[in-house]
Amino acid sequence: MLILGAGQAGLLAARRLSLYNPIVLEKQKSLPNNHSALLRFRSNEIGEAIGLPFKKVNVYKGILSNDGETITDTPTIRDMNAYSLKSTGVCIERSIINTDKATRYIAPNNFIKHLSHNVDIEYENNCEQLETKIKPIISTIPMPELMRLLDYRDAPIFKLRPIWTINCELLNVDVYQTLYIPYGNNEPYRVSITGNKMTMELTFLPPGGSALNFIDQYLDILFDNHRVKIDQVQVKEQPYGKIIPIDEYERQKFILWATDTHGIYSLGRYATWRQILLDDVLKDIKHIQNFISHRNNYQRVMHWPGDF
Repeated sequence: MLILGAGQAGLLAARRLSLYNPIVLEKQKSLPNNHSALLRFRSNEIGEAIGLPFKKVNVYKGILSNDGETITDTPTIRDMNAYSLKSTGVCIERSIINTDKATRYIAPNNFIKHLSHNVDIEYENNCEQLETKIKPIISTIPMPELMRLLDYRDAPIFKLRPIWTINCELLNVDVYQTLYIPYGNNEPYRVSITGNKMTMELTFLPPGGSALNFIDQYLDILFDNHRVKIDQVQVKEQPYGKIIPIDEYERQKFILWATDTHGIYSLGRYATWRQILLDDVLKDIKHIQNFISHRNNYQRVMHWPGDF
């Protein structure tokens, strides 16, 4: 078995499908820990699956009003629309619609290292040559990229938006919170605190020196001017930050074509081009394993949008 991509979806597949002796092909020189944006799990299934304890927490959410000061917990239709347009460029349903307190599970800091344990990874392999006798193949690379590699002639137009994150540690904080910011084009669209780690998500590259200004600004909003000590400030880019849905028929048609024609199974958010969490990827791995074994109808066994 070959697995294309050593991101979280690819590594999780390698761990769960170890009986197939998978080889993971990764184009970068080392593990691509690109998930600097918010990473919380809805259940402890992944932790149990890989033998790593996750921390159960309560996450509290709020919305910053247009005045830039008031925090509410009930989104209006205007808030929903403004947040979606700001974060994705289109008006579609986003996570701001539900600001109820939520139970989530947090992976420890060594999650990626643990996930990659004993996984056979070939680095600096750009997957350009897919003609191989090793089957099956699981692709976690973005759908448009796989279409190009396979010379797929019916490729639709893909729309996406890169995002940038400002990450830092808060030395005297241990809470789990999310603040949605629907308004202000020159502001982050979401600020999250996961334990002592603060993540600010933006649709633009922060101007030089502005990262600290943004951090100070939102620490004032969240902590009412009480001084919070910070450390380890980083700015990162995620080229595939926000993906815009394509026609559902075209999306499923390509996934089925890649499987039937090339023995390639698509796995993960970017490979299947739909909004899912890593929890959903774990379920999809089970479906793919079942499909490899029994060759059942792909649409019936795969985890399509609307099922979660």
